Amino acid sequence: MDINTSVGSKINELISEFNNFPDKFLTEEDVRGYLYHLLLRDFGEYQSTKNQTVSIAIHNEVRWYGDNNKLKYRSDIVLVDVGALITQEKTGLRLPSKGYMFNKFNALIELKLRRINGKSDKQFLKDIRAERRKINKLHRELEDGICNFISFLIVFDKKNNLEFSCRNDDFAKEFYIFCDA
Repeated sequence: MDINTSVGSKINELISEFNNFPDKFLTEEDVRGYLYHLLLRDFGEYQSTKNQTVSIAIHNEVRWYGDNNKLKYRSDIVLVDVGALITQEKTGLRLPSKGYMFNKFNALIELKLRRINGKSDKQFLKDIRAERRKINKLHRELEDGICNFISFLIVFDKKNNLEFSCRNDDFAKEFYIFCDA
C-alpha cells in the first residue's frame, strides 16, 4: 500500500466532510478522531512489534522526548513502523515514561481547527507557523538515514476570513492544506 496515496485520500474525505458539514466538528479533537477513524481502515491491521507483542500502525497524541527526557513535541497522528515499535522492557532498554519507543515511522499528521469564536488571525497564523517549524525540525533531526517520513499540516478555519499565502520554502517537507467552512 502506498502510504502517501492512502493518507491523501483519507485527508480528502475529511476535507469533504468538513466542507459539507463543518458543524460536525466542534473541536480539534473531533477532527482528529474522524481522521483517525478514516485511517484505521488502512492502518488498523495487527502486526508484530520489535519485541514480539502486537500493535497497529496508527497512534494519536504521540510524544517526542528530547535528550534530557523532557517532553519536546506532541504530534496529533503518527503512522509508526510497527516492526520498530518496542512496547515492553524485555529488550534491556528502559522505556520512556509513556511506555513505548520507536525510531522509525512513516507519516506524521498535524491538525489545526479555528472555531468561529477562535483565535485572532495573528495568533492562529503564529500557531500554524509553530506547527510548521516543529515538523521541519523533526524532518531535519530524523532524515539523516534514521527515518524518512511524509508529513501533513491540515488547517481548518471556521471563521472564513483568513487570507493565508505561503512560500514554498516555508513548506519544504510537509503537505499543507488549508480549508475553510
